Amino acid sequence: MEVATGGKSLILGCASTGAKFTPGNHRATGNALLDQISSGTTIKNSQLALIAEAEALYGMGCRYYHYHARNPHTHEQSTSNDIYQQISRPLQRRCKEMLLSFGASRNGPEVRESIQRFGEWERISQSSLPLHLGGAHFVTVQAAVELQLMCEAERQYGDLDLDLIDSESFCKIVAEYRPSDRLTTTSLETYSTSNGADYGRTSPLIQFEVYRSAVKARQRLGLFHEVEWVQFPRSYAMTRYAVEHPKIRLGGSGQLNITLLFGFSPRLPYPKSYGEFKKVVDAARKLEYDLAAPGIKKRHVTITVGAAVLPEQAGQHITRLDVGALSGHPACALRRLATYAAQPDSGVDVLRFGMEDTPYAVDVQGNLRLADNADLAEIVINEITMNGARVETDHDVIFDRMGLNWVRQNLFFEERQRPLGQPNLSSDISLQTV
Repeated sequence: MEVATGGKSLILGCASTGAKFTPGNHRATGNALLDQISSGTTIKNSQLALIAEAEALYGMGCRYYHYHARNPHTHEQSTSNDIYQQISRPLQRRCKEMLLSFGASRNGPEVRESIQRFGEWERISQSSLPLHLGGAHFVTVQAAVELQLMCEAERQYGDLDLDLIDSESFCKIVAEYRPSDRLTTTSLETYSTSNGADYGRTSPLIQFEVYRSAVKARQRLGLFHEVEWVQFPRSYAMTRYAVEHPKIRLGGSGQLNITLLFGFSPRLPYPKSYGEFKKVVDAARKLEYDLAAPGIKKRHVTITVGAAVLPEQAGQHITRLDVGALSGHPACALRRLATYAAQPDSGVDVLRFGMEDTPYAVDVQGNLRLADNADLAEIVINEITMNGARVETDHDVIFDRMGLNWVRQNLFFEERQRPLGQPNLSSDISLQTV
């Protein structure tokens, strides 16, 4: 197949491991194939296997690598920063132009044990790792559990629909809402494995403080901001709240990457059409502007898209394409995602595939088969090429497109304002307000 050389380009991103598909999160069904997929036995866990796979993906054009730490012995989710560092350091040496992202929406028995011993910060502590000490360029600080803030806000202010979130009335909610310290057992309405939606016992206030501390850590390190959306429009409300809140200022350095995980929950269902897909993408892009100044771009927002579809639901999402080179032909969720992202007006920057989201391959009849990250990469590369797009591998182009130059410029401006390191209270640069 001839490779496209112009037009739309997409950064290829792999969500390599994930937090959902683990032995402890899955209850056996008796279906050997489904049990093998959903228990995560096909997901690589050892350092050597993961690094070798990442190098192969890098050779295929992958430039964004999203990773959840998993215990190599138990295959369960882990909060161990040693595990994160053991992946980050060799990847930085061997795949020098790879952007690294660490996941933060973590649960499971080993995660709960760590949080009981060390507190809620343990869930997101990898956000404070410097890059040169085995950290990541991005960390998804808006873990799913943090959306409980918006659940509490809904109880006080009613449904947070798109019209309200886009209005100046939402500024009043940002100013008035005070997260409570009421401890509750947190479980999200989500499509998940048996225990994948259980996030333990916590409070909105604890989550507010953890969120704020994580953003502050990223600012202090000069690293970058990233969130995942799993419930729309609730996720949109949470991100808008964090962007506008004076004690958080998410994206305050001028950059924010938003990952849209279509199919993760009933509130962010897999889109049935390109129009439904674009509605969510376009909403995320609005976060480049503050509500009080809709005409002034305050931060560069990039969009990553993923298809988070359980294997038992794969057949339900085989639908005829309404755009692209194969319009009218049936396609699975992952192929539709790639086709949507490849459209010239999609607004998508990073196309995400991987074992975190769809740890299997499926044909148009709905028949599942085992697959690894390289297999999934081949599927999406074929689809975007067929639709006239190409994989972006130019490091300078990627650096600029992801908004990282915005961060660099803001840091330089900040240094010029106080060259001797003294505070400058007159500056409104948000680096000083977090």
